[in-house]
Amino acid sequence: MIAKLRLVFTITIVFLSFSGMAQTAYWKSTELNNMAKQFTKEQLRVNKGTAFTFNQQQFLQALSENKTSKIIYFPHETGKLIPFLVEDAHLFSQELALKYPSIKSYKGIALHDATTQIRFSVSPKGIQSTMSTSGENGALFMQKSADDTYVLYRRTEQDERDIDFVCKTMPEVKEYSQNLTAKLVDDQTLRKFRVAISASGEYTEFHGGTKADALAAINATLTRINAVFERDLAITLELIANTDLVIYTNPETDPYTGSLSSQVQNTLTSVIGESNYDIGHLFNQQDNTLDGNSGFIGAVCTDSRKGSGYTTLSSPVGDAFDIDLVAHEMGHQFGANHSFSHISEGTTVQVEPASGTTIMGYAGITGVNNVASNSDDYFHYVSIVQIRDYLETVSCGVTEVLANNPPTITPLSDYVIPKGTPFVLTGEATDVDVANVLSYSWEQIDNGIVTQSTFGPDNPAGANFRSLPPTLTPERYFPNLNRILVGELTQTVPTSGSAWETLSNVGREMNFSLTVRDNALNGGQSDSDEMTVSVINEAGPFLINSQSTEESFEAGSVQTISWDVANTNVLPVNAATVSIYLSTDRGMTFPILLAENTLNDGSQTLIIPNITTSTGRFMIKADDNIFFAVNDATFSITPSEIVLNFDEVIYDICKPDDLSVDFTYETDLGFDEESAFSVLDLPIGMTATFTPAFADADNTLVTVDFEGISTVDPGIYPVRVLATADTVTKEITLQLRIFDDNFEEVVLILPVDNFENASTDVLLEWGTSVGNTQYDVEIAEDNTFTNIIESSRVNSSSYSPTLLDNNSTYFWRVKPRNDCGEGIFSPAFSFSTVQFNCANKSATGMPIAISSSGTPVITSKIVFFEDLPVADINVQLDIEHTFLADLVITLTSPAGTTVTLVSNSCGDSRDITATFDDDSPVFTCSVSPGISGSVKPLGSLSSFNGESILGEWTLEIKDNAPSDGGSLNSFVLEACVEGDFRPDADNDGVFDDGDDLCLGTPAGQEVDASGCAIYRFPVENFIVSLESETCSDNNDGSLSIVPKLALDYEVVVSGNGLNLTQNFSNAFNLANLSSGTYSLCLTGTDGVIAYQEYCVEVQITEPSPLNVTSKIAIDGSQVTLEMNGSSFYTIELNGVATQTAESTVVLDLDKGLNSLKVFTDIPCQGVYEEQIGFYVQPIVYQNPVKEIVQVYLGATQEKVAVSVFSADGRYVFGISILPINGIISLDLSSLSTGIYYLKYKGRTINGTSKVIKE
Repeated sequence: MIAKLRLVFTITIVFLSFSGMAQTAYWKSTELNNMAKQFTKEQLRVNKGTAFTFNQQQFLQALSENKTSKIIYFPHETGKLIPFLVEDAHLFSQELALKYPSIKSYKGIALHDATTQIRFSVSPKGIQSTMSTSGENGALFMQKSADDTYVLYRRTEQDERDIDFVCKTMPEVKEYSQNLTAKLVDDQTLRKFRVAISASGEYTEFHGGTKADALAAINATLTRINAVFERDLAITLELIANTDLVIYTNPETDPYTGSLSSQVQNTLTSVIGESNYDIGHLFNQQDNTLDGNSGFIGAVCTDSRKGSGYTTLSSPVGDAFDIDLVAHEMGHQFGANHSFSHISEGTTVQVEPASGTTIMGYAGITGVNNVASNSDDYFHYVSIVQIRDYLETVSCGVTEVLANNPPTITPLSDYVIPKGTPFVLTGEATDVDVANVLSYSWEQIDNGIVTQSTFGPDNPAGANFRSLPPTLTPERYFPNLNRILVGELTQTVPTSGSAWETLSNVGREMNFSLTVRDNALNGGQSDSDEMTVSVINEAGPFLINSQSTEESFEAGSVQTISWDVANTNVLPVNAATVSIYLSTDRGMTFPILLAENTLNDGSQTLIIPNITTSTGRFMIKADDNIFFAVNDATFSITPSEIVLNFDEVIYDICKPDDLSVDFTYETDLGFDEESAFSVLDLPIGMTATFTPAFADADNTLVTVDFEGISTVDPGIYPVRVLATADTVTKEITLQLRIFDDNFEEVVLILPVDNFENASTDVLLEWGTSVGNTQYDVEIAEDNTFTNIIESSRVNSSSYSPTLLDNNSTYFWRVKPRNDCGEGIFSPAFSFSTVQFNCANKSATGMPIAISSSGTPVITSKIVFFEDLPVADINVQLDIEHTFLADLVITLTSPAGTTVTLVSNSCGDSRDITATFDDDSPVFTCSVSPGISGSVKPLGSLSSFNGESILGEWTLEIKDNAPSDGGSLNSFVLEACVEGDFRPDADNDGVFDDGDDLCLGTPAGQEVDASGCAIYRFPVENFIVSLESETCSDNNDGSLSIVPKLALDYEVVVSGNGLNLTQNFSNAFNLANLSSGTYSLCLTGTDGVIAYQEYCVEVQITEPSPLNVTSKIAIDGSQVTLEMNGSSFYTIELNGVATQTAESTVVLDLDKGLNSLKVFTDIPCQGVYEEQIGFYVQPIVYQNPVKEIVQVYLGATQEKVAVSVFSADGRYVFGISILPINGIISLDLSSLSTGIYYLKYKGRTINGTSKVIKE
């Protein structure tokens, strides 16, 4: 024991640096180069760490001192050497240790810090160590690197592996029930089991090739594993004497060829013998492989099974091999199932979200479901329970009595909290062994399938919070306090390394365990307890509304903090009072109590203490509960020269008593003037006297006596207390509430007297009076109040009863109170509660198939027609399905509230024949049916209470995996409402007590408001054909109607100036119609059944005018036509006709002038005509010219500059002109007779033409 070791050695403890002393010269710091980052052969790399050279000879010399315990130094990442008191861990059996004396295992505890322990292995190949500190996340590892230096690193500094682990151990369902009364590891017994480790030829070859090399590596792994097993389970493993017989050096001749689980069992049975070991395991190496199998869940001590475990890794060394793989598979051998929840195994212990992070999880190997990149080195509470339960069934191994006493936890309580609100769980534990270091682990223990995609605040089952390594503090904030301070209360789609913590925004139960470990070096003991946190929909979120932005307060000022009570002050939360705390370090701690046990009424006035900070935060925490809220932003508190520090600002006084109040006169900023005290705004007749009347020193206690109160009328009086100095005056306003024992009668308000059909949670309300501070409420079954069924003392003017029954009459009255006494009860009012009525309603259309292909979603609906508040809902289901873990089943109300009944539950169990009822026990999984009887759903059906039952209730079944299918055979709602269900025997939604004129309509038949059947024509009963007008205003459109059913029909045709009614049987035809919209309404009868009118609108159209748009290509060689108005066009270009149904056509133009014509088969649509010129050079038309000359420029569409010159080259005039269809026109009428030259200039055209003017 630690205490015993400390009695043997008396040592002055110091930190030693590497400049160091002779006895620590075996360690020297060096550079961490690239070679040092690469571990020898292991393909394990660190991305940072600390490097050292190591003198093993000097180290071994220190270890060889002939002492039971010796002081050995190990480097820490801080650069200091830490002395450890170490002793032999006795991992090898005595015979094996004599055979291999140079291979050793040691354990030790730091001399300067009882929280720090070390385990290390020694062999001719070097050393390997693990240093762990209780409460720290992650151990420090020392491992030899490729260049023979040693690297000190944490697991988080190691590069992630790129091979996924496959644990081939098949799950086995073991009973695990919550609320265990048995202790965890507390029987002061260390259990020692003989372990046989076989090594494949590949493993031995990897580590050097000899049996001693393999044994050195095995020793290192078991040294690491024993540290965890001894601490968490009080189990130690001892390597058997002849284990070297099953260490193989040649991969070609070893017995391991593929079926490793059966082969290692056969090897150990034949070579070692079943009576010579308790647990067996194979260490194997195979490139690009990460694989393991325990053979069985719970195999230790069982012949033909206990040696079936194996672990394979491409680099079988280090923590990834020791903890993530070997400890994991040995955990299976000792009886633990997987604790992950990203896939279903139906084991009831899938309590960690997604991959999980503890030893029995799958951290780092589940892709998007990874909570973290590697496992933490401890067992989850449920794993410890399973292993301890299994050990109760075995008789092998030997036991050693431990002097170490277990810790003891103060029993935990259950709590009801509001939704969406942070909470903190705190435990208390004691240990008579004062040298032990207690660590605390709060873990959620709700079984359920939780993947990255389903993790979140609306998940009704499974874990909302990941497991975290044990800490030295007995409390855990949910979520982490840092996330609370930045408002990150929920999380969805979390990523690896993120928080994996979320509050619940839906009503549900969350179960937690507290495990307290004593971390004793030679065999740990622990205690555990469980508790339940019930999240309710009816309350929350509880939050602070004020101080939501950065503010600054002066010390001594009076501030108001406000919060949303959110129904937390009434049952079922019932947090009547809260306390308010101040943090000065951004919310990391809240050590300053500002108000204690103040009413949870949403507001509190506070005096800001004489503290200076720029990072203040407020916390409001429920008294006698675990939930709390923190304000959104930091605030500053600035110093004040004077602070009048009163304990509170509101004082209650009972006449004729006087009041004496103490306060502290505080100063800051070097203020030393004398201050005089006074009071302003005192009511007439009251005086105030200060003792002392003056003060000039910090922390002066002052008393103010208020006298003459007997002369003052009852009431609330704000008075101002001042401290006046030469340069500064400070004041604070106190509220004096003066009462006497003269009470006004309380006036009851709601519900009014003789009120009927009140809800069972009806709110009782009454009038207030300034002289009343509390009220006594009594509710009885008789008007003499001899049978009082509920009474309470409240601070407000309303009360919500909790014990009322439906269909009952009650009487209630209220009595006022204050500090002076109590009044008399008011005259009583009475009310009667609403009658509850229940009915069962079944869904129709059963069965509904659940396809085995894909991931189908099916729904079934039940409709209620009464507008009545829900009092209770139960759900009956009959479902066939071959793998229940695939299913998520929810019920959604007409108001949109969704409650989860089942979510990925019960593994490979099949079928559900159950009634889901909030008042029933939590369902447990069987084989077939997997869920049966009356069971509690995962969500809370009470979430529907108070909603109207009116409308569609939807059952949804999501099948989240392919292959397995089934059917929904039956869905029934058992509904209880406040009020009476009206009769509706035919379930048509028209009530039978007067509204339904046609009773007994067939199930599913559509009815009218009178309950009589509505018959509708089949969907495709009518074929309607239309012919449009041939030309506008021809009035030659037509329509025809041909029915399929042989009935007598009547049609009404209206619209576009027509109103026609006509009977027909086989067909109806109507001609000579103009274009427009017509309404056709048809009815029909077979002589017995009259069909509901069917109406449809139709459109008679007329041809649109032909519309053609032409666009000339930039080089003028083509024209593009855009045409609409018809479905078929005739195009004539230069006398050649073509026909087309296309609306866009490109035509090639001939050089010169092209004639274009477009028309349709309908003459009234018109004809489009156009002349298009295509010229390579400008061409003058009408030459000689008298007045207007036209020049054909081809297809150009740009402006052209035209200059006119005389025959002798003289400039006459010029113009810039935009061609129209490639032609420009020039007016030459003003020119004299003669010869002229036209010069053209543009972006794409240049040229000159000769013109003769007549």
